[in-house]
Amino acid sequence: MVRTPTKKTTRQTNNPRPSPSMKCGCPPCLRKYPGNRPPATEHTGSWEARYTAPGGKPLSKLKPSYDEAVAFLEETRTMIRKREWIDPSRSEITLCVWHRIWWPTQTGEEITLQRDHGAYTNHIAPKFGSLALYELDWLGIQTWVNELHDKNGGPLAASSVTKVFQVLDRMLEAARRDRRVPYNPAEGIKLPPIPPKHPEEKRPPTYAQLWLVRANLPKHMHALQILAQETGLRFGELAGLRWCRVDLEARMLHVREVLIEPRGKVKRKKYPKSYAGMRTVPLTGLAARVLRDLLDQEPGASFAVSEPDDGMREEELVFHGRNRMNREGKPHRSPVRRSGVHRAWVKAIQRAGVARPTVKVVTVQEMNDATGRPRAVEKKRTDWWPEWRDQRDAFASRLHALGMPEVLVQEVLGHERGAAVTWLYTHAAANVAGQVLAALEDKKRGQGQRLRLVA
Repeated sequence: MVRTPTKKTTRQTNNPRPSPSMKCGCPPCLRKYPGNRPPATEHTGSWEARYTAPGGKPLSKLKPSYDEAVAFLEETRTMIRKREWIDPSRSEITLCVWHRIWWPTQTGEEITLQRDHGAYTNHIAPKFGSLALYELDWLGIQTWVNELHDKNGGPLAASSVTKVFQVLDRMLEAARRDRRVPYNPAEGIKLPPIPPKHPEEKRPPTYAQLWLVRANLPKHMHALQILAQETGLRFGELAGLRWCRVDLEARMLHVREVLIEPRGKVKRKKYPKSYAGMRTVPLTGLAARVLRDLLDQEPGASFAVSEPDDGMREEELVFHGRNRMNREGKPHRSPVRRSGVHRAWVKAIQRAGVARPTVKVVTVQEMNDATGRPRAVEKKRTDWWPEWRDQRDAFASRLHALGMPEVLVQEVLGHERGAAVTWLYTHAAANVAGQVLAALEDKKRGQGQRLRLVA
């Protein structure tokens, strides 16, 4: 019987071993670096502890004494066996380099990704971009978070500080999971509390206030505002509403897509804010009458069914900006933009006498033209009540006042289900829109006072 010779593995017997030094007088050091030094029987310099990484790469670490080198070897070998060991060289890249590696793995809404990229570019990179991953520490991150808050002279409100911090926290947590750092230094950071709103700020506008606001809006925006208060649609859902989704006979409209504005460019998006946003919404008599009048004024309106990949198709939109003549002398329709509606809305609430402004002083960074360096400049920021989106809250309050069950209100507004227990034990009927429409226009309820709607 012929036996196959086995490969013998040699075990390191001189590990840790002395690292040759020009100051030590032991025989190995004198042979390596001859000189007139007093001889010594023991090595007095550093010791080299050698080990093998899980990938087979030989590594070593210098320790000042033999005992420390032995302790380091035992600890490292134990961590390698438990698969807890982290290669120190993987944490030597800067946060800027790590962002270039980490960013392509991020998924989500285009608007959200744009916001997160802006948070990194404007606030995280200037502070930590040049630091290596192992150099980031808890105290430095906490100090940075405190400096961002506008109460400490920073540029951001508490809610914005939280969003910016979450980007850094996700980056460092990903570095920990990728075994580049042993722990996340952003863990346990205390964020500034978001100040509670005054009860008056939480209360939505009344329909009488909305009538005053509409009277001061440009005439071409009246239909848009009426549909907002009568259906509770989000702005992107209103801007993306197409005639093929409107059923005037059944007095229903179907929400299937929205318009978004990433980087200032209007785009179609297949789904609304969430899957709960894909819904059927009833049309009150006022909303249906407004849409019929609008359709009569749009001879070029199209009921064709198109997909977001087919382009904007402005002729299919229910709402659009003011008609402008193109080079051929024909009306040119453009999508409704959030910025234009916001400007007109602020002027309208001021003229109507219902506006409540809140002025804040924030510090922003601007480039100094003389020196070419950034400088801190204080600017005033004004928040207005009511906002356009408060019409959605007014519609929800109206449904609650009519005694609508919570589950039906969530369905018609396109909210995610508030509680699993509520959804499991309180099932909505199939004809959600029909129930809501019946409640809105039931003249035989006899409870409370009927709302009088003025067009």
